[in-house]
Amino acid sequence: MAIHVKNNVNWVGQRDWEVRDFHGTEYKTLLGSSYNSYLICEEKNVLIDTVDHKFSREFVQNLRAQINLEQIDYIIINHAEEDHAGALTELMSFIPNTPIYCTANAIDSINGHHHHPECNFI
Repeated sequence: MAIHVKNNVNWVGQRDWEVRDFHGTEYKTLLGSSYNSYLICEEKNVLIDTVDHKFSREFVQNLRAQINLEQIDYIIINHAEEDHAGALTELMSFIPNTPIYCTANAIDSINGHHHHPECNFI
């Protein structure tokens, strides 16, 4: 499910009503949380972040309802924690050559979590 934000920006994230501990035990939530991912379709089609890995298949399925995955020009990962990059492995299995823009530290962390050094990191 996508939610139109503004112009050519859609929220393509995921709600997680079950989560109670966020970022380990650092934050508590009694009402769940959301994993925020945005699809921007302008001159280039850009995906910002993914969602937690437990929603990987649903995320890719919902994203496919919005865009042909091969039309995503690049992905931006803000940081490599699971709430931002958890569905990256599932997504990249369909579009393996799509550039992923992130910091050098994020590359190390993503590879530590997902073990895909072959990704097109920039």
